[in-house]
Amino acid sequence: MNKFWLLILGSLLLVIAACSNDSASSDESDDSTETTEETSNNSEAEEASGTKMFTTDSGEEVEVPENPERIVVLHPTYIGALIEFGYTPEAVPFFVEQDAVLNDATEGIDRIDPANLEEIVNYDPDLIVATAQDENLSQLQDIAPTVTFDSNISTFRDNTLLLGELINEKEQAEQWLSDWDASMAEGREKYGELIEGNTLSIFSSDSRGFASFGPNYGRGGEILYEGYGFVQPDALAEVTEGQFSVELSPEDLPQYIGDYTVLAVNGSEPSEIVETAVWKNAEAVQNEHVITLDMAESRYNDPISLEYQRGVINEQLDQMK
Repeated sequence: MNKFWLLILGSLLLVIAACSNDSASSDESDDSTETTEETSNNSEAEEASGTKMFTTDSGEEVEVPENPERIVVLHPTYIGALIEFGYTPEAVPFFVEQDAVLNDATEGIDRIDPANLEEIVNYDPDLIVATAQDENLSQLQDIAPTVTFDSNISTFRDNTLLLGELINEKEQAEQWLSDWDASMAEGREKYGELIEGNTLSIFSSDSRGFASFGPNYGRGGEILYEGYGFVQPDALAEVTEGQFSVELSPEDLPQYIGDYTVLAVNGSEPSEIVETAVWKNAEAVQNEHVITLDMAESRYNDPISLEYQRGVINEQLDQMK
């Protein structure tokens, strides 16, 4: 009798042990599945929030988002390329309202005061684009990764490529530059008789005074100098070398004005220089070799601004042929 119950008890223990093992195996399988899913989710999260190293025009390396989603741009010069390549910034400086071309291109995008740090923080940017000369640079870097550009170092070509790289559109940027070079070659051929052997000056005239600009600071310079092949008069090249702009006296005009000249004016605001005898007596003026640009449409040298300026310049060159 005792042996019988011992056999029954032993059988029950074996069944209980087997069930226990099955349950443990099931728990381990569930844990393994959960671990695999958790690892997969973490990997996807890391990929979505991945970063890359970006080298600025000054050679500084900045860790930036692989795919930035909320870029705040603090200078108008660096807006056009982003929009041209399909990216919409979260906010842009209110200065764009002074430029008709960029104002239209950024319609619907918030305008901000680029010096108002609290306002910038409110946009929770994952990337900030600023100038190297920004007085709040250290504070901006505390808000989000900050990429800077230095107009004393980089040209519109550099900016276009770097901004394309920043938003993973380097191929678009390269294609735009290739198309741009083709259009410049067409201009050199079309206007060759006007350009060959002739000099060109770029001036601005408004209530702030009379000034001249270097070859790479808007006002048609990138098109007429690098693009089409005009050259500055020697005296003007000397005073504008390395300078954004140089204030001039109207009396000095004869030594600085070229065979052709650009006069950038401020909309319908009267231009005092055009009423002076020294202007009226200049050979370029008498030969009607003056290209007039509106500063509200020609300040910047981003892809959108340059394409607009090319149309305005070509229209006037066509009339001089």
